[in-house]
Amino acid sequence: MAEEKEIAGREVNGALLDKLQSNDSGLQKEASDSVTDFVRMRMREEGFTRQILPPIQITDSDLTKQVDTDKPVVVCEKEPNSPAAISVPYGTLPFNRYIRGLRFRIMFQRLMTPRFVKDVQELRTYDMDIRQILSDNALKDMQAEEDGKFIATVEKLLIAPGAVQPDTGTIQWRQIEGGITRESWNDALKIMPSTPSHFAAKTILMNNVTVYDFQKWGRDELGGDMAQQIALQGWGEATWFGIRIIVSIKRDLIPDNRIYMFGAPSQTGKNFLLEDTTMYVDTKAFMIEFFAYCSLGTAIANPASLAIADFVPAT
Repeated sequence: MAEEKEIAGREVNGALLDKLQSNDSGLQKEASDSVTDFVRMRMREEGFTRQILPPIQITDSDLTKQVDTDKPVVVCEKEPNSPAAISVPYGTLPFNRYIRGLRFRIMFQRLMTPRFVKDVQELRTYDMDIRQILSDNALKDMQAEEDGKFIATVEKLLIAPGAVQPDTGTIQWRQIEGGITRESWNDALKIMPSTPSHFAAKTILMNNVTVYDFQKWGRDELGGDMAQQIALQGWGEATWFGIRIIVSIKRDLIPDNRIYMFGAPSQTGKNFLLEDTTMYVDTKAFMIEFFAYCSLGTAIANPASLAIADFVPAT
């Protein structure tokens, strides 16, 4: 069996070698469906930004020319503000209010992996399907870069724990004492609806260590058989209190004992994909090089659709 897998892996890489030695300098690698044995050295996952703000594919016709930059730009619109209705005596006409809609622009950037270089003859010696591994890892590494920029933007907009967000005039990043309990969890869910926009959290993001605190909750806190289910099957992505829970392994981006809350995508912002992830491959004499890249633009247009809660463990 091991010998068959070894032969299969070498056949896959032999086929890749044939493609790399072709005259097509802009070859796109296709992911392989075959499976070979190798030792994983690091866990990777799909990006959470694209789960919170699903990407929208656009074309050149969606771009808007700008006088101050040559970069691709899309101009989007916000819901206009309108004053509240008032009670007036009969025979009274309303005051005039000139209509003006708000706009914001999204500028694009390119993300790319390092350039991988290899002698084509050495490629023949691999038993694993190196195409699948590199293409999968490159995609996930680029999405990790997306996630880092997204989280940094969220934290910048909400400023710091206890700070007043200038657009809403409320505190949207709070520290809650007592660790993660049912009471503190409900206190966290109150942060976003307390803004003038009255949005409720639709998605919550936390890391894979913080989520273990829910295993401490008893049957009376979780309700029904939920406590037994978590004890036997662990915690996966789920909808809880009507909110989608996303658990990420990216603890370098999402600290322990912290949750990020987001409103619906239509309340939060836009995520445009101008050029989807592409694996570029080129061959020069006996050396090959390949790297992945994409072009995207993401913007959070409404800070009222964000909130952060830091649960301070009980001492």
